[in-house]
Amino acid sequence: MSSSRDQPGLLRLSAHPNNYEWGKVGSDSLAAKVAPAAEGSGFELDEQKPYAELWMGTHPNNPSHLYGKEILLSDYLRGRPKLLGDAVKFPARYPGSGPKENADGHVPFLFKILTCKQALPLQIHPDVELAKKLHSDDPDKFPDTNHKPEIAVCLSDSFYGFAHFRPLKEIQGLIDTVPELDDLSESVKKSLSTLKDGHGSSNSAIKDAWQAILNLFGQDKYSKVVNGFTKRVKSEGPSAFKDAVSSNGAEDLAHACKILDEYNHGDVSIFATLLFMNLVKLKKGEGIYVGADGPHAWLQGEIVELMAASDNVLNVGFTPEQDNVQTVIRAITGKSFSVSDISLNSTTFSKSSKGNTRVYSVPFEEFSIMHITGPDTLEALSGPGIAIALKATRLQGEGVPMGSVWFVPAGTELSIEGDGEVWMAFYDSKSDQKEVGKN
Repeated sequence: MSSSRDQPGLLRLSAHPNNYEWGKVGSDSLAAKVAPAAEGSGFELDEQKPYAELWMGTHPNNPSHLYGKEILLSDYLRGRPKLLGDAVKFPARYPGSGPKENADGHVPFLFKILTCKQALPLQIHPDVELAKKLHSDDPDKFPDTNHKPEIAVCLSDSFYGFAHFRPLKEIQGLIDTVPELDDLSESVKKSLSTLKDGHGSSNSAIKDAWQAILNLFGQDKYSKVVNGFTKRVKSEGPSAFKDAVSSNGAEDLAHACKILDEYNHGDVSIFATLLFMNLVKLKKGEGIYVGADGPHAWLQGEIVELMAASDNVLNVGFTPEQDNVQTVIRAITGKSFSVSDISLNSTTFSKSSKGNTRVYSVPFEEFSIMHITGPDTLEALSGPGIAIALKATRLQGEGVPMGSVWFVPAGTELSIEGDGEVWMAFYDSKSDQKEVGKN
């Protein structure tokens, strides 16, 4: 795509969807809907196959290419540091990337379209310190040495997901609504008693009780206890949770329980999520963040997801194979958050000339995200961006189809025409921190 002579032009990218089991199936998936333009002519839709995520970035596990070519974006950016601008300060933490910061042409974030019909694995992402150790011990399983804080912004009418631990009083109240817990192990009952009594550190008590439940993973006799609980909730509906949460919260818990029972029947992780973690229900345009020590499991809906450039994950629930629970427990603090604590604020971007662009304030340094909904002109950013058109529009004066993905080089003024819709992940060290968060 052409641009003015004093700035680099946009680069159209080819991005490939993956097919994790939890993704929505066939054309019900937004990842599948955008794939013909995102991947190109090589994409063939299979209505029987799940389409979970579309990755956009340079992570070697599913890297983007220049559109219509066999050239990796990272290979193209290698030796062209001006296209990355200020983002060169972030080290590339992939195997073989070498000691030089971003000399191999990597952007500092991984951008995704994610769509799910059922729970993703209950997971946590290690911080940098733990990531280095895990990569050293098992480089095939943990492919990089980076941390992976992330954000999610809702694209569908609603989105459900579990994120971080609930406030202690909510956990205590929910535990009291579940008599089936008395049929779990002595270790679980002891830890739950300590949690309810409120003696000592609440963070430690939450961690101990959560771990005790996760330690029951895969044991048939406890799966029967879970099944008894989900059967009762499906019969009683929201009243199963009595006065432990608001009426809307009880409805959401009953809805989540039904989904979990359908796809994760008998999994003790149902207790670990429903009773211990925030069940977040987002409306279109609303977002949350998950820090490095935040357990989470997305449940149902469609989001844009943005994270530091890493694919490291520890899975402890809703998964065929559980990672070491003790390692996960070492990685978390047990700190409680309310939903409002982890919600993202958005505001009109001051670098927008027509006010049709909103940015989200993100508490992480490597990335921010913007949402463009109509004609606008954006001042040049000091770092790179990766954009996807969710409605056909015009960029730099040329028509672009729904689903097309674009690399926006640092120093590029961006022109949007028409009534399209564009989401863009970016780094900009010059933006107001009140708008974009840390930079």
